[in-house]
Amino acid sequence: MKLGELISGVPVLHLINYNEDIEISHLTLSSNDCQEGSLFFAIRGSSHDGANYISDVELKGTVAVVTECPLKCSLTQVVVSDVRQSMALISANFNYNAHKELKIIGITGTNGKTTVTKMISEVLKAGGKRVATIGTLGVYMNGKRTHTTLTTPDPIELHRIFQIALLSGIEYVVMEVSAHALELRKLAGIRFEVVALTNLTQDHLDYFGTMENYKNAKKLLFSKEFSAFQVINVDDDFGIELIRQTKVPFATYGVKNPSDVFAIDYETRMGTRAVINCFDDVFELYSPFSGDFNLYNTLTAITVLRLLSIKSEDIIKAFFRMEEVEGRFNILGNRKRVIIDFAHTPDGLKNLLQSARKLTDGRLIVVFGCGGNRDDKKRSVMGRIAAELADFTVITSDNPRYEEPLTIIRQIEEGHKEVSHNYISIINRSHAINYAVTTASTNDIVVIAGKGAEDYIEERGVKRPYSDKNEVLEIFRRWNYE
Repeated sequence: MKLGELISGVPVLHLINYNEDIEISHLTLSSNDCQEGSLFFAIRGSSHDGANYISDVELKGTVAVVTECPLKCSLTQVVVSDVRQSMALISANFNYNAHKELKIIGITGTNGKTTVTKMISEVLKAGGKRVATIGTLGVYMNGKRTHTTLTTPDPIELHRIFQIALLSGIEYVVMEVSAHALELRKLAGIRFEVVALTNLTQDHLDYFGTMENYKNAKKLLFSKEFSAFQVINVDDDFGIELIRQTKVPFATYGVKNPSDVFAIDYETRMGTRAVINCFDDVFELYSPFSGDFNLYNTLTAITVLRLLSIKSEDIIKAFFRMEEVEGRFNILGNRKRVIIDFAHTPDGLKNLLQSARKLTDGRLIVVFGCGGNRDDKKRSVMGRIAAELADFTVITSDNPRYEEPLTIIRQIEEGHKEVSHNYISIINRSHAINYAVTTASTNDIVVIAGKGAEDYIEERGVKRPYSDKNEVLEIFRRWNYE
């Protein structure tokens, strides 16, 4: 595609060595990926500045660069005020703005995004719609799954996915929207059919610093720029704040406060059974998703679906047949029961343990750790939550990245010891799970939190194959637990 076509609609400050007919065959923000015909985005990150690699990209055949300041090089330069925003807009143009031909639904919040995305997409597919999903578990399209490295992919990858989806006959894209993606302008230019808020609790303070900054990033999705209609959790404090500020039409859902969509007479111990009032249309619903937090996820999905004109009877049928989401409240075993869940935030762990408590007459045992090089403020908080809600805790490692696992564990212990000393620390996650499962009685429940469906442990820049589920199944096999 010609450079002049690519920068159409992009706010440009200056053009240097410009020729609108330069042919661009490749977009990249990594100097290592540059090749003949590349357009390079010189992004200034927290540890690297793309401008410092300009001589390297020239040697590789790069023909143009998007930058925030003029550079000393012979390349064509597109000087802009915001390279990240420009990357999103140029990526859309490079893929013929396929996103404008799709009905895109965006789900944001601290917890529940993956489950809600799954629920919405499964109901749409049950109704004969062609659907793609994008999120933590990867990209699902036409029965195939592709892994991604981020919850919300970078614009170059994201718009390529949109184009593939459109060419594959996809009508709806249901995607998770992270606060990082909003803060970094990855979604500039995209107009969502519907956006929804699940909840907002403490997370990612390593990046955002304060909850106020984190909230402000989430708020961006609920502006006129991005959304045509909004779905908001009225039982969430941040949801109330959004309702008071938004200038976009919205619908509400909840259980505690008056709302457009709500549930009564509900039971969430083993699956969910509830009477749903959806814009005054009342019906009974069963789903395989356990826990009060999944009732909220269900209400989020139902509200979005009704705004997409999906009938109640189609929603009821699809939920009844729906399968669980991989790595989200997955219950394994009969003689020994184990729950595997992705919960990795204070609120997520709290909701998980409260729901698990309802399923056991014996002890509630939890195995968890906290990721390295991430929000360290939540570690002691999660330690306290485990001590308050579980009978025994096994503190272990969880993607330590470039931190020492023992340092992370000690921070979790500090919070736990404020409430209880009923815990043990075992650095090796496999050993920790083995200890918890083999020492549990048949009346107990073991909860393994933090990784869910992740199939690796990341340490010192290396991701080695690992799965909580596989560890549990191997223990069951070895000890003949069914």
